This record gives sequence, structure tokens and C-alpha cells, in this order.
Amino acid sequence: MTVETPRQPAAPGPAASDRAGTPARSVSIWSSWRSEIGVGVGLVLLTLLLSVLAPNFLSGTNLSLLLQQMSVLMIVAVGQTFVILTGEIDLSVGSTIGLTTVVVAMLTAQQNVPLPLAILIVLAMGVLIGLFTGALRVIWEIPSFIITLGLLTALQGIAFTLSDGVTISPMPEGMAALWDGSLLGIPTPVWLMALVVGVGMWVLRQTRYGRHLYAMGGNNEAARRYGINVRVLRVSVFVIVQSLAVLGGLLYASQLNSGNATVGRMLELDVIAGVVVGGVALFGGRGRLVGTLIGVLFISTLANGLTLMGVSSYVYLIAQGLFVVAAVWFSAVQQRRGARHGT
Repeated sequence: MTVETPRQPAAPGPAASDRAGTPARSVSIWSSWRSEIGVGVGLVLLTLLLSVLAPNFLSGTNLSLLLQQMSVLMIVAVGQTFVILTGEIDLSVGSTIGLTTVVVAMLTAQQNVPLPLAILIVLAMGVLIGLFTGALRVIWEIPSFIITLGLLTALQGIAFTLSDGVTISPMPEGMAALWDGSLLGIPTPVWLMALVVGVGMWVLRQTRYGRHLYAMGGNNEAARRYGINVRVLRVSVFVIVQSLAVLGGLLYASQLNSGNATVGRMLELDVIAGVVVGGVALFGGRGRLVGTLIGVLFISTLANGLTLMGVSSYVYLIAQGLFVVAAVWFSAVQQRRGARHGT
């Protein structure tokens, strides 16, 4: 019995390298990284195109703004990558972001709760939402698509009810540092994004937990028979993605200096687009955070460039949808080829 884990290109021994190791290794690297390489090439071509068509696209100010704007998307995408690697999905992260901005604004602006305590409260809220989602999934075996689709509207409704549909402001002075602060000239959100991505990569590549996520996504039943507690893993990934969605909500609340139930609406589509375009298999078991990072950067670059060009946001939605369909199709083709060749 075997458990599917992320494939790494095998390092040939000296004798093999002398004969035919280099071509074989090149083929292996291409096979393992072709999704990431493909979207990376696409990102380079898109950057070259926008540098010609969009004024000031390559300016230092715009590139800094681009990284800052993509930070929330990437932070949440790290959590969504964990979820999708297990064969699940979370459609409620955008609503969690909106609810977070409302709750933290209510606590600080209306109830005079100290900011550190308010942050702890909303983080606990994210953990509880994740536990609730995971419990419904593992105890009653309701598909995560259905659970999180319901939570998408439920959490949004709670946010509108708490705020009466109006913007709550102002936030305390210290809150602004989350978005406007910088270290070594780099905005705070970019540092937070780098930290989350770095920890996520380490977990997936270097820990047993990460290997178990891949095994579970590749073959849930085989992973269970191997002794992996798939129920605990499934709950944990929902806790992770919801906690990161709360962090994203805190960043948005800092940027806007307010809380509003409409913040984060439809963000889940951008997140899923970045993850899938980056080569993470929507069916689970395959993908890397490097790919997610490139995919999110591609999606963010496209949106930024079209905005600079004055193109309608509807064009971006069309392009985004087409890229997601193409990425899912490519993932399905890869899965069929793997099944056909027994890999």
C-alpha cells in the first residue's frame, strides 16, 4: 500500500549522471514544475506587455503598491492552498474578512475595547468559524462546498446585522500601523505576507503535517489506513484558512480605518483563482505554495495593469474566469495522465 506524497525529482548518482542523468533530470524537473513554470512564463509575458501598454506600471511606487495590495490576497491564499491540497474548498473567506472589519471596529470604536484585546477576540472568532466548518465536514460529512457556500451568506448577514449596513469608524490610531507602517522601506503588509508564506512553505515541505496533507489529498482512504488522522487534519485546515482570513480582515480594517460588511465580498474568487492558476490541483494532493505565490502575483498584476490602463473591471472578471477554467482543465488533464500511467 502506498501513500501519494509530493514528488521530488530524484538526484541521479554519479554513474547515471555521466551517462544520461542530466537529460533525465531535466525531464523530471519539467514534469514536476511545469505548472509553476507555465504560469511564471505567463507572468513575465504579462509584465512585459503591461510595461508597454500601462503608464508607470514599472515605477517603484506602483510596484510597492502592487505588493501591498496583493498581501491580503496572498495571506488568505496560503490558507486556501492548505484547504485545497486536502481536496476541500472554503468559499466563506471573503465574508469572514468583512465580518472581521465590522467586529474589530465595533469593539474599538463603539465599546472602547483595547486594540490588542480586540485583535485576540477576532482571531478567536476565526478559529471558532474554522472549527464549526470542520465539525460539519467531519461529523456530518457535508461537502465543504455546501458548508462554506452557506457560511458565505450567513457570515455576511451577521456582519450587516451587527453594523446595520453602515460603516463603523474611526479605528484607534494604533490600527493604522498595520497597513501604513513600514520596516526598511517595505510596507508592513508585505512583511506579514512574507512571514505567512515562509511559514507555510516550511510546514508543507519540512513537516510531517505537510506530508500528511498531501497524502490525504492524494488518496484520503489510503492515508486513513496508513494511520493518518484525516478528520483532525480536515478540521485543522479550515481553522488555518479562517484565521488567515481574519488577519486579512484586520489589514483591510487598518487600510480603510473603518469596518464595513461589504469589505472582502467576492475576494474568495480571487483567492481560488490565484491558487488554481498557480498549479494547485483543485482535486487535492498536488501543488506548491511557490505556485500559489506566482498565481496570486499574476492575478494581482493583471488587475493592477488593467486599472492603470483604464479598462473596465468587467474585463478583469472575464479574464479571471477564463484563466481559472483553463487552469482547472489543465489540472484535470494532468490527473488523467497520471492515472493512465499509474503515477
